[in-house]
Amino acid sequence: MSALSRRSLMAAALWLGLTSAAPAVEPVKIGIALSMTGNLADSAEHYRKAIELWRDQVNARGGLLGRPVELVIYDERSDPATAARLYEKLITDDKVDLLVAPWGSASTATATAVAEKHKRVIINAGGASEKIQQRGFRYVVQSASPISAYVEGVAPLMAQNGAKSFTMVSRDFNAARDMTAELDKVVKSGALTMVASEYFPAGTSDYSSAIAKARQQAPDAWISIAYPNEAIEMIKQFRANNYLPKIFISNGVSQEDFIKSTGKDGEYAFGISLYEPGVKTKGNPEFVKTFEAKYGYPPGYYAGFGYSGVTVLEDAVKKAGTLDQDTLRATLGEMETDTVLGHYKIDPKTGSQLGAKGLLIQVLKGNREIVWPEELKTADAVVPMPPWDKR
Repeated sequence: MSALSRRSLMAAALWLGLTSAAPAVEPVKIGIALSMTGNLADSAEHYRKAIELWRDQVNARGGLLGRPVELVIYDERSDPATAARLYEKLITDDKVDLLVAPWGSASTATATAVAEKHKRVIINAGGASEKIQQRGFRYVVQSASPISAYVEGVAPLMAQNGAKSFTMVSRDFNAARDMTAELDKVVKSGALTMVASEYFPAGTSDYSSAIAKARQQAPDAWISIAYPNEAIEMIKQFRANNYLPKIFISNGVSQEDFIKSTGKDGEYAFGISLYEPGVKTKGNPEFVKTFEAKYGYPPGYYAGFGYSGVTVLEDAVKKAGTLDQDTLRATLGEMETDTVLGHYKIDPKTGSQLGAKGLLIQVLKGNREIVWPEELKTADAVVPMPPWDKR
């Protein structure tokens, strides 16, 4: 063997030894517990899918701070107490670097209390209840649209269409009571009349008593803060009881599950929404394209919440240049950015979201069309909802 060949082999061996000895880059671990089972599982699935899509995209971009991103996800079984225990585990046992809150205000409330105890920044991407941000906590930062954004289009829609009275029939959870409080402000102004307010526990599937009351009271609108499965069941029971308000509004309408499950019966229902695939927000066309290619359906606002939250987190880490929690919290308080959900801007003291705004949609010909606000609408609202036999 020639001297040159021997030198080449020795160099190759040395290179292999050095590269094999090189330590692997530790991933940036992001912890999240959310409902994979239980009554919020259907909704949380869209939230999780959007976060997993972002993980794939951020890793394709080189990760965070030059390190790959790894999601550590647990099932909190739609139970706030379980969520609290799992965030304790994520922080103390798994030693994750970053935290994203669960889907839903109840579990977000307990999870964020654990994060605050450990002085760990947590992105509240899934809890709209304004009470979460009113506890004097420093490390809880809201990217989700607040409750006031959900219902800001209800009064204008009703006023434009001569509707003056409504009944409120909602799942009993903090966000629903917060939304009722927002609507109470409109009622006190004299613009609307609330004929009744009723809350049902999770797992309720019989709405016959609420329908009987509404038939007697004859409000112009039935407003419900409910998940898609509950909004679906309400429509089915409306049809079975031959009852139909002039306007039916529910945040559960703003998901693909509702349209698929109700068919023609779901036509003309209104949805409270914070995000739609057709909105011209930053990065939204690309998000919609990649989400639909991966999962086979367009994203709804649950997915929009999840994706917005992790893109805010990505921007903050890049701007801060570190995973130090206090530096990261200061950066999140000072920065403004645009996401698929809209503009991100928080109150630096409370962490409350100030930028994101709401939408109202209506199901027309099997599509969710934006009917409010005027500057974003893709169709005119149809009021009253046509009778069942005219569809």
